[in-house]
Amino acid sequence: MSVRSNYLSEDTIAGISTQLGGAIAIVRASGPKAFEALRHIARLSSLERIEPRKFIRTPLYMESGEPLDDALFVQFPAPNSYSGEDVVEFNVHGGSFIAHRLMETLQACGVRQALPGEFSFRAVKNGKMSLFQAQAVADLISASNDGAVSLALEKMSGSQNGFLEELSLNLRRIATLGEVGIDFADQDVEEVSLPRLKIEVQPVLQLLKKLEGSFDRGFRLQEGIKIAFIGLPNAGKSSFFNALLGEDRSIVSEIEGTTRDVIREKLILRGKTATLTLRLEDTAGLRTTDNPIEIIGIERSYKSVRESDLILFIVDPRSPFSLVKAQWEALVQASPEVALASKTIGILTKADEANKSEIDEFLRLGSELSIPVWIATSAHSGVGIGQAVDQIIGYCEKWTRRDQGELLLTRLDHLSAVVDAAEHLQRAVGAPEIDLFASDIRQALYALGPLIGETVPDDILGKIFSNFCIGK
Repeated sequence: MSVRSNYLSEDTIAGISTQLGGAIAIVRASGPKAFEALRHIARLSSLERIEPRKFIRTPLYMESGEPLDDALFVQFPAPNSYSGEDVVEFNVHGGSFIAHRLMETLQACGVRQALPGEFSFRAVKNGKMSLFQAQAVADLISASNDGAVSLALEKMSGSQNGFLEELSLNLRRIATLGEVGIDFADQDVEEVSLPRLKIEVQPVLQLLKKLEGSFDRGFRLQEGIKIAFIGLPNAGKSSFFNALLGEDRSIVSEIEGTTRDVIREKLILRGKTATLTLRLEDTAGLRTTDNPIEIIGIERSYKSVRESDLILFIVDPRSPFSLVKAQWEALVQASPEVALASKTIGILTKADEANKSEIDEFLRLGSELSIPVWIATSAHSGVGIGQAVDQIIGYCEKWTRRDQGELLLTRLDHLSAVVDAAEHLQRAVGAPEIDLFASDIRQALYALGPLIGETVPDDILGKIFSNFCIGK
């Protein structure tokens, strides 16, 4: 069966809506047979009245008649439910066994397992929420810091819909005027003349450009700020990486080339105003080598440097400064389009092994690299780790600041929609004829479908919701 026919079916669906392993598991059913399935599993008479939106305790039974659980359920009659359909939520004892047995019993009642995001799909289809709000549900589930949670909640509440509705209405108004302008092209009607309509487009185009510019902050807020750990072999990168994480994630060894691939981890730090999600990348040590596997790892290190938001240049202060300088200059030459020094914090490791004179001498020579900040640390004793964390937070907090109610794009499909729409509007501004202008305005509206939720084909909607969790 195709994705289209599955998502557009009107049968009854069920899914486990909570992570298994806790004290309680929630199984949700939605559709025309949801209440019938409840009465069958709970052995309730068809004449027995069930008060909606109220938790009721009852034994549940498998199809064989054997007891399944002593559980709670609550009914949400349509249209006053999450999906806009009849919905039942079962609260059963946690663990995977009971929840999966309940799903099997529901299946015997003619209820199929929901597709990923199918509950939210039905909520959008039935007008309970916009596509923009539904996607915010997925953002909230994956949020790992205060800012991402706050932004997702604002999107879910609909408080940010006003901005998108205004954008959509203005664009539709211009599209309508453009169509009228085609009909009156041979008459001198100022309100629908091409020069006048081009002026009308400018404020909408500026709004789209502003939205496009918000993605860098929004993506970092939702997905995390990318930090690359770079340095010579045995500089202490992996030890410092593990010290920040508080666990042994990277292998630490005196053998050069131990780290041959990029090791990625997420870390959440609390700053002065908010929490930060960091995407840490421990990379292969930079050196000249004939080992083909290690060469691939070093090439990935260079790639990590180019794509990172912050570089931690890890150095053992006892290393020959000429080698350190040569590797830094190689990094700079490999990324001519990036101002590396401005996004780099220097980390001196093994401060408990190096003496003060060695550290001071390196700092004197290190000024040649133009890296503004150097911090002496020891992964073994913990010296300087807190100071390094403060510096990292201080550099990264600029991506977490957001005005109340400010809309930030967090999804690549939303960014693509805005960029495509802006390109069509830009072409409309340069259109020599009214019919070409009207065509580009219609294309801009179509491009904005993933944001405004209209003009999106059903198969595209299915693809969007297929990235959601099952049970949501």
